[in-house]
Amino acid sequence: MTILAWIIMGAVAGAIIFLLLTLYFLAQIFFQSQKLKRLPKRPPKNKKKRRRWTAAIARLKQRRKRALLFVIVLLISAVACGGGAGYASYYQSINLSSDDSALIVRSYYLLRDFKAELTKAAQQEETEVASQQNIRYLATTLAAYSTKKASTVNTPEGQSALNRYYASLSELGVNATLVSGNFYGNGELAEEFLADIEKTITYETTAFEYYKVNQSELEEEGASEDE
Repeated sequence: MTILAWIIMGAVAGAIIFLLLTLYFLAQIFFQSQKLKRLPKRPPKNKKKRRRWTAAIARLKQRRKRALLFVIVLLISAVACGGGAGYASYYQSINLSSDDSALIVRSYYLLRDFKAELTKAAQQEETEVASQQNIRYLATTLAAYSTKKASTVNTPEGQSALNRYYASLSELGVNATLVSGNFYGNGELAEEFLADIEKTITYETTAFEYYKVNQSELEEEGASEDE
């Protein structure tokens, strides 16, 4: 469970506790008010009884006032916890989980590497054995996305965008694995799969735009690793 999930659970628990305490002090206000109603409306003529009557009224009013103060403070605390939990839940739903974040960053580089390898294979820029090994590795890694699903804490729209992207990556990888030995010197087959890569990138773009992924940073990191 993520830290954010713990925060949400803690905030919800806090809101519930504060609300229960609010009900308790509301009951106290009711009971103190009932006790005040049962006291005589007029002060007793006896000096001693009048002093006790005055003290009883002051004590009950003080208790009621203190209970009312607790109710106000507890209600504010409950609203704050509830609002905090709501905002944290909303923030969690529109942002990538740590697992999904790692998956799409990896897929970003896998797609570009796969694209580069297909171009090299078509143009026979490296040995056939090395080319086939690289393509097979990248294709099987992409195919493994068939087991990946977007975090269920995300919004339905966010889940849909990621799951379409993962499915596209998987389909691309599976299809490429089946013909991984046929790309070398085969420009037509390479072009076919390059078109599929571009289609997958459109799903990637949709997911990136939804989750506001900074693609420029990924490009810069990729460029620095190549240097």
